[in-house]
Amino acid sequence: MSVQRSRRYRWVVVLASFLAFVAFAFSLQLVPPLLSSMQSEFRVDDAQAGLLMSVVVIPGIVLALPAGFIINRYGFRLLGFVSVVSVAIGNLLTGLANGFALALVGRFIVGLGGAFLVVGAPTFIPQWFEHKDMGKAMGMYGTNMPVSIILAFPIAATLSQASGWRYPFYVAALVSFACALLFIAIVKEGPLKGDSRPVRFDEVKHAVKNVEVWKVSITWMLFNTTTIGFLTWAPTLFQQFKGLDTFYASLLATAVMYSAVFFAPFFGWISDKSGMRKPIILIGPLAMASILFLTAYASGLPLILCVLGLGISASTVPPLVMVIVAQNLAPRFSSMGFSVVTLCQNIGIALAGPLGGFLLQTTESLPQTFGGIALFACASAVVALTVKTK
Repeated sequence: MSVQRSRRYRWVVVLASFLAFVAFAFSLQLVPPLLSSMQSEFRVDDAQAGLLMSVVVIPGIVLALPAGFIINRYGFRLLGFVSVVSVAIGNLLTGLANGFALALVGRFIVGLGGAFLVVGAPTFIPQWFEHKDMGKAMGMYGTNMPVSIILAFPIAATLSQASGWRYPFYVAALVSFACALLFIAIVKEGPLKGDSRPVRFDEVKHAVKNVEVWKVSITWMLFNTTTIGFLTWAPTLFQQFKGLDTFYASLLATAVMYSAVFFAPFFGWISDKSGMRKPIILIGPLAMASILFLTAYASGLPLILCVLGLGISASTVPPLVMVIVAQNLAPRFSSMGFSVVTLCQNIGIALAGPLGGFLLQTTESLPQTFGGIALFACASAVVALTVKTK
């Protein structure tokens, strides 16, 4: 492959990896707009309903490190295809569930595929991009969750109002299968992967023990507790305390992601040009915490501006986390770094759903619920202060 063609093709690889992750993230984020309907259907309380989000990430907590080792040893092309197909199967089972336990099983299967996708999908980027260009590539890739939420919330709300809460899961199953076919057709390993020999266990231990990878991963864990806590419960909170209907509450909650789609690549590009990774990853969570407090008291146009501002501040962290991990490990070991990131991310997400439900159930207060969630953003900034970047 010529140099010019290789430079073009690497963006196609980013797109296919991006869509594979979107298949999972879209499926993950279908639940928040459907929580009220699913609670009524299965007769569960707020804390139990939060399990529909947290059970998806339990496989990722258990499998994150083993997934990194497996991907390092065998590659991710075929495994990625199987992972996206399992997401499709989990969505179909959730949509067909006639009880809460079966719905949780379907969500768990979605999580099994996601456990490998979250670790494996970004590993192709260090194989195609040098460090000096990686910020913008990870910035583009890092819009996967915002794009998924922007699509999932209104689609779920619209389909559930028209045809019931099950139909969004059928759509997710179809989308996931299409993304699986695209992934297997396009993605291949890049020229920067380096040594292709099997990774030894002592090399894996060295990669997993990297202190900076763990610091940035804990920063990412606390960031995800904040972000997913907000996104999971914002539609319900906006309905209960702001008087919005289901569709507009979901639409407003997704507004946090519209600004993130544009600003995540921007902050990745800025970090490439300036070389300043740490200030960006430090300021973002502090801004999130401040804006969450303002959001609790805002209404009308100020509420919309607060949510958009929350998206801008949230877009600082995702690309920088991936870049810092990739900079601290050789490309052939990147999946081990991303497995640590995934482990911590999934712990943060698993805490977020039940935590938000617990805060709402015990305080019955919008300011106190958002305030409790904001504390995790402050903790994320504290850990980010200790991170060393290259």
